[in-house]
Amino acid sequence: MTELGTAPDEVRAPAPVHQVADFRTRCESVAGRRLPTATALHQWSVASYRDFWRTFLDWADLAWEGSADTVSTSDDVWTARFFPDVRLNYAENLLRPLAGVDDASPALTSVHGDGSSEQLSRSDLRALVRRTSRALADAGVRAGDTVAAISANNARIVVAGLAVAGLGAALSTATPDMGVSSLLGRFGQVGATTLLVDRSSLGGGERPADEVLREVVSALPATRRVILLDDGPLPEAAGLPVSRLTDLVSAVPADDPGPDWPRMAFDDPLWVLFSSGTTGPPKAMVHGIGGSLLEHVKEHRLHVDLRPTDVLYFHTTTAWMMWNWQLSALSVGAHVVLYDGPISGPETLWRLAARYGVTVLGTSPAYLQLCQDEGYVPRADVDVSAIRAVLSTGAVLHDWQFAWVAENVGPVPLQSISGGTDIVGCFVLGHPEVPVRPGRCQSLSLGLDVAALDDHERPVLDEVGELVCRNPFPSRPVRFLQDPDGERFRTAYFTQHPGTWTHGDRIEIAGDGSSRLHGRSDGVLNVNGIRIGPSEVYTIVRAVPGVADAIAVETDDPAAPGSSRMVLLVVLQQGTELDDELSRHIRARLRREGSPAHVPSVILAVDEIPLTHNGKRSESAARAVLQGQPVRNLSALKNPRSLESIGAAARRAEEAATAAAVPDGDDDVHAVVARVFAEVLGGPVADDVHFSDAGGTSRQAMTLMRRLRMELHRPVLLEDFLVDPSVRGVTKAVTTGATAHSRCEVLRRGDPDVTPLVLVHGYLGDVDIYRTLVDALQTSASVYGLTSDPRIAATEGITIEEIATPLVATVQETVPEGDVRLAGYSFGGLVAYEMARQLTAAGRTVTFLGLLDTEPPFDHLSRFSRALRTVAWWIALLVPGMVEDTVLGVLRRRFGRTVTPLDEEKQTFAAAYRVFNAYRLEPYAGPVTYFRARFRVPVIANLLYVWRRVAPDLRVVSIPGSHHVLLSGEHTPELAARMDAALRESTR
Repeated sequence: MTELGTAPDEVRAPAPVHQVADFRTRCESVAGRRLPTATALHQWSVASYRDFWRTFLDWADLAWEGSADTVSTSDDVWTARFFPDVRLNYAENLLRPLAGVDDASPALTSVHGDGSSEQLSRSDLRALVRRTSRALADAGVRAGDTVAAISANNARIVVAGLAVAGLGAALSTATPDMGVSSLLGRFGQVGATTLLVDRSSLGGGERPADEVLREVVSALPATRRVILLDDGPLPEAAGLPVSRLTDLVSAVPADDPGPDWPRMAFDDPLWVLFSSGTTGPPKAMVHGIGGSLLEHVKEHRLHVDLRPTDVLYFHTTTAWMMWNWQLSALSVGAHVVLYDGPISGPETLWRLAARYGVTVLGTSPAYLQLCQDEGYVPRADVDVSAIRAVLSTGAVLHDWQFAWVAENVGPVPLQSISGGTDIVGCFVLGHPEVPVRPGRCQSLSLGLDVAALDDHERPVLDEVGELVCRNPFPSRPVRFLQDPDGERFRTAYFTQHPGTWTHGDRIEIAGDGSSRLHGRSDGVLNVNGIRIGPSEVYTIVRAVPGVADAIAVETDDPAAPGSSRMVLLVVLQQGTELDDELSRHIRARLRREGSPAHVPSVILAVDEIPLTHNGKRSESAARAVLQGQPVRNLSALKNPRSLESIGAAARRAEEAATAAAVPDGDDDVHAVVARVFAEVLGGPVADDVHFSDAGGTSRQAMTLMRRLRMELHRPVLLEDFLVDPSVRGVTKAVTTGATAHSRCEVLRRGDPDVTPLVLVHGYLGDVDIYRTLVDALQTSASVYGLTSDPRIAATEGITIEEIATPLVATVQETVPEGDVRLAGYSFGGLVAYEMARQLTAAGRTVTFLGLLDTEPPFDHLSRFSRALRTVAWWIALLVPGMVEDTVLGVLRRRFGRTVTPLDEEKQTFAAAYRVFNAYRLEPYAGPVTYFRARFRVPVIANLLYVWRRVAPDLRVVSIPGSHHVLLSGEHTPELAARMDAALRESTR
């Protein structure tokens, strides 16, 4: 490898004396030569890996006994065993008093979604874990047992998990929101005698938690006892004894030192973790005590430079190996922060980090992209000065994300790390002595001979190849469960490139040891950032009567450029047809037993599944056919004709969707409703099929309502739709007059003594865009929505004043006396502004006028401001996520031939645009709160001065996101909170 260099766009880590420097000195004495660079140290660590690991075990000063003379029993990656004569205890090494570390200092802080938290010092945590291990031992947990746990990421599972490890038992964890099928696909292999359960969100809220618990327990025949991590009432659990862990621990005397913790063999089981289920049921991997601890301490101390003065937070769940990784940070004396709540917006993790003084923050590319897309600036919102490093894993980091962190967080290293559950650690990760290069992982993991192999099994540099590890390493799985001869283990990692560990990732490695990941080489689905193991889908679908086999693939979503979707291909048993009922049943079962992310957008029936010669499914070949791309691995398929069946099924589905269309001018309500359902959902839908069971989402429901109003030219209310969300139900609601129109919809009833909030419709005359916002508002006031005809903006010669006048009359009727509070988004904001003027002229007091990112009308601007706004618009077209249009789309419409005419909604938008920009702003003296989207072209897109000129009492509130996604779900909590605050101010 080449010497390390410095590129001009690098971000350097701080320069104290790092722990790896001290370790290098020890290694140089062993090697008998200098190892001056990171690459030199890595080269020695893999060439002399036995010396490396023996030296590290001694340098790390862990608690162990026995002999380290034998480091590895073989040079074969598959069969080698590390430190067969070493014995140690995982919990002892995490919790023992450390020299120079205050035992009263914080060790664990558990933060909940509601903002509450608990904190334990090192001494308190040690005492509680020891008492808990006594309670578990008294309950029957023994060394060599396996304990399964279903819990969110909180202190209770950490304490219980460490108590289990202290006793010499193994732990296997999962999250409460997993479906029963997913839980059993994991724990059904484990043979756990004890089940720990936190029922707080068991079953994802779709079923009673105790019902889910009974179903899980009844399918785990090895389980002898259930111990609750929550404090709820004791349930009945298939005849097994059930107790609360808090009760068991309370029965242990406060001064009980706990049972003796045995030092176990290096390879004795510590954890049972699970693969994502790419090529079958999730593989149950047994990871050993010594290998896991040694790898984690190496990564924490040498690569992250983690110290007792550090506070670590890594965003994870108990179902991911990063939960186990963060836990081991206790061994270096670091303070570990846990969080079991949701990410409600881009500020969530940064505010948590600021509140608890996090120094090393672990996150993902998806979260960083969310922050960037919403224009969130952490250092402008909170104090991030304590953060010295940001770690990211779970997907590939883009180059621009490094620049975003540098600009919006500070000059801290953004370390891209990658490895996997298979090795409960990292192959590539950060390095405190090495510069950060945008888009790249800093270094290869010490002691691991990581390489990229080309198609001829040759190691290559600066080319993309298969990620392999060519020498033994201690953190590889000890074994797979339900694999008595080891063949599943061998097949998983050692058949593709004999003699090396093949990981399943594509990687490009540079001469300086940095690297760039290029995604998975297998078929793991990543649908809009949510990773799904295909075999979890297969397990659920195969249980559906009539389904013989299935394959799930990720494809581009033609209805949403830049997004992806899941397509499920099913092979049906003889005599079974893929009708609407079967499709509905498949989707409903996947939603119930998996999660909403497991529900496919499209289901196609095919003759057979494409298979490779060794019998593995070829998701890549199926994906290529569905994408209309050439199949690169055709010769690798033993049944290439299967691809013809897939192509034919896709064409039939497209033709069926086209055939479902009703010719323009057909006024039959049922026909129009059926056609709109089919167009929104991507295919024909039977009259009695529930919208959600046809794959419909809440966003699609809003689209459906809007389309129906436009095409039926009559009101269709969401509440009427929800009574029976099917073609038949909507047709009945429309034809029987259930959807009788009123200009005022009650969006939420509240305290009649509190001034209501009135929301003004958008350009299509409806208030559906506000539904999520209304749900998130905490105000006690009633919330009304003002509506108009869906084509109101397209009425010839209509003006904003004329749209506002009848709405003002509705307000006078609905709120005949007292104050008035108005708000509107974009077009609705301008109508609300005019309404406020008219109401004030009529003698009413408008105490709150909220403009939700309502730009000033174009025709009201000066020539210079118009030019600036036009420039800003063209710039916005180039920035992903800032506007819904693209440069290419605009140029095609302006200069290309019109292939299809604009639909009615687009025509209405064009008309509304003209009406909006023709409005002449007049002065308004009342208070105005302007909720401004942060993500916009800076400086030249700032036209707030126009509003200040006509509304001097203007207050600006910054909200995450861009204009067109301001009211979408991920931004709603922040917007609602800011609106609640403004509404409270308006009553003072």
